[in-house]
Amino acid sequence: MKHPNPENAFVFIVGSPRSGTSILGEILDRHDQVSQWFEPYFVWDHFFRNHPDDERSDREATPRVVNQIRNDFFRYLKNSQSTLVVDKSPRNSLKIPFIRKIFPEARFIHILRDGRDVTLSIHKEWLRRKQIVNDPSQRNRFKYAKALQVWRWLDMQPMLQDKLRAIWFETNGHFIDRSKHLNFKRWNGAVGWGPRFKNWERVFDEKSNLEFNAYQWLKCVESIRDSWDVIPQEKRLDIRYEEMIGRGSQTITKIINFLGLEATDRFLSSLPVLKKGNYNKWQQEFSKNQIDDISSILNPMLNKLGY
Repeated sequence: MKHPNPENAFVFIVGSPRSGTSILGEILDRHDQVSQWFEPYFVWDHFFRNHPDDERSDREATPRVVNQIRNDFFRYLKNSQSTLVVDKSPRNSLKIPFIRKIFPEARFIHILRDGRDVTLSIHKEWLRRKQIVNDPSQRNRFKYAKALQVWRWLDMQPMLQDKLRAIWFETNGHFIDRSKHLNFKRWNGAVGWGPRFKNWERVFDEKSNLEFNAYQWLKCVESIRDSWDVIPQEKRLDIRYEEMIGRGSQTITKIINFLGLEATDRFLSSLPVLKKGNYNKWQQEFSKNQIDDISSILNPMLNKLGY
């Protein structure tokens, strides 16, 4: 495939799950010149489906891998008829050197959120998925109807080709046998969700689910910080979730300017109303014991970040 000029065509929103990556991706998608490609894991992990974790180094970006991923992204760019394609996959937080090897021209937006609120939200998602897989009140212990709700990302694939690829990638052709589905294999038969950092199995076995969820935030943030200064300053932008919900239009305008676009009245009037009080929920919802459990994991990094 002959590629058009790639300058500034691809933007990657990085941040742990539940940090605001989804809402930011949806906001940018409302701009006339932007198209969001919603978490195309079937592209990123095409050659890494059975890899034990989600971290990728630049050494793994071989010519074959680079060519496949660039071709897919440029195909999406062409079909979307947009100027920019935005990918907000949280797992990308663990593979910035890999992405930069593939897209050295790309820009990155890091959205950061208080790790205690993130841990709370990740933990709720884990509990929801456990209820889907194992609900003792149901004769059929696996609830297929509810399970379809977590495949929201499939509905977010606008092109039939990508829907089919995503389904095949998740099931590996085994549509009925759940033991062969990707999410089952990703977590060694357990119920899990979100990014798998290197050596996650040891933490998963030794810690509680809540503590593991805290590590998911921590490892994503550490990985981003380790790679951030290598990215040219003009190609990276830091924002905070709390800033975005507190000063929505100003923060979004700053992001749009960073992307070299115009924050038109039409775009700004399309912005959703953000819940300005959607922070510090951990103070009300965590018990004292839960706070104690995660504090030793989160507090050193929270202090560095000024939380």
